Amino acid sequence: MDEPLHSRYQIPALPEIAHVATLRPLRWLKLGWDDLRCAPGPGIAHGLLLAMIGWLILLFCSTQVDLLAAAVSAYVIVGPIFGAAFYELSRLRAAGKPASFDASVEGAVRSGRRLASLGGVLALLAIAWVGVSGLLFRGAFGAVPPSLDDVFYWRAFDWNYAGFFVIYLSTGAVLALIAFAVSAVSAPMLFDRETGTGTAILTSLKAIAVNPLAMALWAALIALLTAIGFATFLFGLAVVLPWLGHATWHAYRDLVR
Repeated sequence: MDEPLHSRYQIPALPEIAHVATLRPLRWLKLGWDDLRCAPGPGIAHGLLLAMIGWLILLFCSTQVDLLAAAVSAYVIVGPIFGAAFYELSRLRAAGKPASFDASVEGAVRSGRRLASLGGVLALLAIAWVGVSGLLFRGAFGAVPPSLDDVFYWRAFDWNYAGFFVIYLSTGAVLALIAFAVSAVSAPMLFDRETGTGTAILTSLKAIAVNPLAMALWAALIALLTAIGFATFLFGLAVVLPWLGHATWHAYRDLVR
């Protein structure tokens, strides 16, 4: 007798999620900072490499403000995929093993296939945002959006464009929150376990549902530190990115049983 259809297509059992205090993300940042302080060389080296990618984005996209804004946002959206090297450094330190640059690269490569599937999901979000960003800019400024050295700075303070900036920032915030919900736990989980992308994403959503206040604070801290990194002409990202990468690992280990 054929197996019933519902028995073949079942939602996988998700790991247990721990309840944490609202201010628990501050501890994740502390533990992440401890990891970075104990192995600053490899972490900052990876941070500099990622900052260089950001500088290349600025170099090639700086002629058009709509392209620049979309590219920077996409860079942030797919950011969790870049954390594999930092997860490996934190894992090695917890295991009492040498946390070297080469070892972190080996760990990132080893989990690359599983993380690539999540990267595809985040890339689709990034591509969607690039398209929406272009439509919003063309709707507000016409067929040819202003360049950075054009009158954009004057228009930015023109109340006639206030509605555009509210809609643009709100839309970007919604997509950023979706990306955070999808990847907050799933990226380190895929790195750490032999599990499917769907299971990891559902676990991430479950972690947010179980700890909404703590995860809201965590999202705000990530946004704040990332903004500081960009405000320092990306030099600050060399420290911010490894710090957040290590802290994300501790968040995962704390939340997912």
